[in-house]
Amino acid sequence: MTKQVPIKELEGLVKRAVRNIGYSDSDADTLTRVMMHAEVHGNNQGISKLYRPQDMGFNPKAGPLAFENETALSVVVNGNQRAGMVALEAAVDKAIDKASKSGMAITGTYNTYTSTGMLAYYANRVAERDFIALVMAGSPEMVAPVGGKQAVFGTNPMCFAVPGPASGPLVLDMATAATTLFGVISTKAAGKELPPGVAVDANGKPTRDPSEALQGAFLAFGGYKGAGLSLIVELLTQALCNGAIPGGAVKAKVGTGRKWAGKSWANTVIVINPSLLMDLGKYKARVAEIVDHVKNSGPTVVLPGEIEKKKRDENLAKGTIPVSQGLYDNINKLASGGPSRL
Repeated sequence: MTKQVPIKELEGLVKRAVRNIGYSDSDADTLTRVMMHAEVHGNNQGISKLYRPQDMGFNPKAGPLAFENETALSVVVNGNQRAGMVALEAAVDKAIDKASKSGMAITGTYNTYTSTGMLAYYANRVAERDFIALVMAGSPEMVAPVGGKQAVFGTNPMCFAVPGPASGPLVLDMATAATTLFGVISTKAAGKELPPGVAVDANGKPTRDPSEALQGAFLAFGGYKGAGLSLIVELLTQALCNGAIPGGAVKAKVGTGRKWAGKSWANTVIVINPSLLMDLGKYKARVAEIVDHVKNSGPTVVLPGEIEKKKRDENLAKGTIPVSQGLYDNINKLASGGPSRL
């Protein structure tokens, strides 16, 4: 069962819930902003994170962000166990600032162990400044490679954003896994089954039960191609930005493994000013022309991000968001300072 909750009311509840978990007012603002962006767009990287508050990973011993190996073009943000969303937003801010001065930038994060949320939130911020964005997020062991019998990769999403279309930046945001952790959690919260072919249980057998999937592993989308992309994201985030890497003798499943134990998940942000290669206005016009041609090439063509933009516009027009009753009740308890259901 779901209920329609006014957006402003929900935003206030989420902010109070995050504060009651222990986050500072500033960090709670960031977490709420990222989660609500996802929720308004109908993305499962939103407030479902509050269904199991332990997944928010608040660490009372977390330190301030530290900026390491900084140059005019780059920097690595040591999250010092702060929220992943806080560290990644700082890395995006740094990348935008450096690209504004130098034409391009690469930044990264490590030493955080909570979700960074919907990557489109960060990439869209970059593209709204007329830059091209590539954002990649490493994560702990959840996905088995093709032919593998244990979790090795994270869900390892990547997001591209390109300025130009009249409707706003074109954004492609996709996990390299066939499902995501919070997608499975959302499915469990709603009492539904997973689609076929996205997960296996602890014995490596296909399952549609989200509880069994959380005791086993997810699968990469598209077989070998998805697994290959997941490996590349692993190498450009966890390996490149000094995060924890998979390995060891223990057979990993969702929630176990060297990356889970290391509590150091990594992200990479690449920002490019198109004017390095051509006039910005000309580039945006060419992007718009291509995108329009693709859209008009058939009656059922759907562009990347189009569904999310439509859902956003619908939710903003009516001023409410549908929320499952169980999730709403849990957030309400957290916002009131009470214990959660889990």
